[in-house]
Amino acid sequence: MGTSICSRLRKWRKGFSKKKAVEEETTALKVNDEGVNGDEFPTETLREVIREEDEEDMKVASYTTGDLEELIVDLEKQLKKIRCDKPEKEKLLMDLGHAYYKLCKFQTSKDYYEQYFNLVKRHRSLPRLQRAYCNLGCVYRRLGEYDKAAEYLESGLAIAEDLKDAKCQGRLYNNLGNICEMQKDFEGAIYYHSKRRKIAEDLKDGDCEAKASASIANAHHCMGNLRKSIAYYERVVLWLKRKLAYQERQRSRLDLVSQQPIEDEQWV
Repeated sequence: MGTSICSRLRKWRKGFSKKKAVEEETTALKVNDEGVNGDEFPTETLREVIREEDEEDMKVASYTTGDLEELIVDLEKQLKKIRCDKPEKEKLLMDLGHAYYKLCKFQTSKDYYEQYFNLVKRHRSLPRLQRAYCNLGCVYRRLGEYDKAAEYLESGLAIAEDLKDAKCQGRLYNNLGNICEMQKDFEGAIYYHSKRRKIAEDLKDGDCEAKASASIANAHHCMGNLRKSIAYYERVVLWLKRKLAYQERQRSRLDLVSQQPIEDEQWV
């Protein structure tokens, strides 16, 4: 699924540590009385540090909390400098919403998501408006306001269908399915996750297809449909076996390459 969240955060933390080391060295040696200007240090934005997309991707290990808090300080500092409704403001508002979401500060996250929503609604950008609806749907679900969450997600789904954005449709179907699960509406969960599974199958996205199958299997299990549950779980196991076989083949190739003798390069 691409670069992991944790590796991206480690990359950001490495850059931030480098900045702090430079500041300490400059202070100790008094090379420059002005020191290092923190505002000039290029930090990776939260959109790059944390994958946006699916609500299921909004899971960060506890040890990254300090990194997120430091990043929030940096983002809020940047936000204060923007006086008008520029595209940079939209981006910062959404990034702050993501950061607070991952810290489980959902009310604060909602406040930033709503500010972002109001801005993009004014600019009438359908792709960004679809994203705003999805974000609000996710955060309202976390706040336990399921009806409001579903309303926002359905609005986002309508836009995604107009845009013919299959990937976004799958993501929104997944979130709607999750709401049904939390309300113990397992038939509704099967409906939405089946929609997501079909889209993943069309896009040849094996990971999303397996996740949807697992959700469908769980819903059937909760309803007592054990045979159907087993059938869908078997699809998940089959996909995992394929992934494992692929990983082992890749590892074998790497081992084979590492065993090859390294010849001296000849430069003309």
